[in-house]
Amino acid sequence: MTAKAKITITIDRDLIEAAEAAVESGKARSVSDYINGAVRDRAERHARSRQWLDHKLAEMRASDPSAFDAAGRRAAAALGIDPADLDEQPGQSRQGAA
Repeated sequence: MTAKAKITITIDRDLIEAAEAAVESGKARSVSDYINGAVRDRAERHARSRQWLDHKLAEMRASDPSAFDAAGRRAAAALGIDPADLDEQPGQSRQGAA
């Protein structure tokens, strides 16, 4: 079982009512269980989306590296970011960066 931590959050009333209804109907053990499941689902979807995107980007880079790099430089310029940041994975920073 994963360790739990108690936090305080603010949730829209209609979402609280949905969580309470899920508990009342037996679809969730508690409001905390319902919200925990919703956050877990969202985190897992995000991780799968990121994995898919990273895979597609690697395929694009392998198929035409120069076009991929040129497109990356244009995107970085449009976003106002350092093109080197495009090669970073989530949670990583460039070497030498503080």
